[in-house]
Amino acid sequence: MKKLTIIFTTSHADTLGNACRLEMVRYLTNNFDTTIITNRKDFIERQFENTRVVSIEQKRKIPFLSDLFDWKSIAKITNKIESDAVFMFDDDSQSTIWIKKPVFQYVHQYGERSDKNINLVKKINWNILKKFREYYYLKGLRKSAAVFVVSHPIIEILKYKGVKNLSYVPHGVNLSKFQKPLLNEFHRDIIDLKSNGYFIITYTGWVTENRGYQLMMDSIKKVAEKERKAVLVIAGADKHFSERIAEYAEQNHLEDNIINFGIIDVSLIPGILHLSDVCLSFLDDVPAYKISPPQKVIEYFAAGKPVICNKIKTHEWLVKDGVTGFITRYDAKDVSTKIMRLIQDKELLKTMSQNALEEAYKYDINNVYGNMVKKINEVLNEY
Repeated sequence: MKKLTIIFTTSHADTLGNACRLEMVRYLTNNFDTTIITNRKDFIERQFENTRVVSIEQKRKIPFLSDLFDWKSIAKITNKIESDAVFMFDDDSQSTIWIKKPVFQYVHQYGERSDKNINLVKKINWNILKKFREYYYLKGLRKSAAVFVVSHPIIEILKYKGVKNLSYVPHGVNLSKFQKPLLNEFHRDIIDLKSNGYFIITYTGWVTENRGYQLMMDSIKKVAEKERKAVLVIAGADKHFSERIAEYAEQNHLEDNIINFGIIDVSLIPGILHLSDVCLSFLDDVPAYKISPPQKVIEYFAAGKPVICNKIKTHEWLVKDGVTGFITRYDAKDVSTKIMRLIQDKELLKTMSQNALEEAYKYDINNVYGNMVKKINEVLNEY
């Protein structure tokens, strides 16, 4: 078995925000003799108990200088570890420049994820720092033995920027986790609602303004006006948005129609989806969301749930309108109308659920990430 060093850094030590990356790392650890380098040693050791984990410290206090220190530090530690190759997510692409082994990278998203306006001075400084980081980022990608990319549009962008050895590897999903989910006492409230005839509408993942927070709130308000036995279940809201959700529910008398779990362990998500009737995915029209498809939609499909989402390219790649879900306007009236249609038409809900489940097989982790492992081994055999 070949030896692989995996570099995994994250700003937040929780499984929900790192779910798709952790799943990929888990698959790789089953196919290689692995060492993981990370800035979250305790967190990663809990996830991978039988894998060697090496800690790194990231300073990131002084722009430019701290970045260079961090990238070179990662490379220095990586070069000391005995391995045949290195795998990393493109967050740490810059360190590739100083790594002396074949490097494989995965690009899971690309582009800006916010359209917030900032003052002119901050904008100038931010743009300078962005160009500095992008220069080294692209240099790292160009030096890599292979670069795996989540979407074809991102591949075209990187090709234009001179990156070669690009391969399409979409999000993969472990079907067994979603089709035979863990149910425990945590899920009791949803189980009770389900047994009492409630219609369960679910959103999982980070809750932010540009991922449909207000749209979801206004949509459940409209649905509840027509169907009191409808509940919006949210898993992924941080403290700030949890407070906002509670405030909205109280002001609009929706305490019985919104369940907010906050940030939870990702192992609990399949059980929530299993008990759901329909799932939601909303994205603002910002650069990253136009070319970086959301993992959550594939997980919804794996649980056999139709998806209601807004019209944006990345949703249209995944969801077939009227077949595996509904593609709507970014509008609470349209969203609530589609939810009500599924509440009232049980046969349509059943058909869409079956279609969603069949669609999920395209993203079976053993095929998607299996092809990636095959490519890594093929490249290494040429070295």
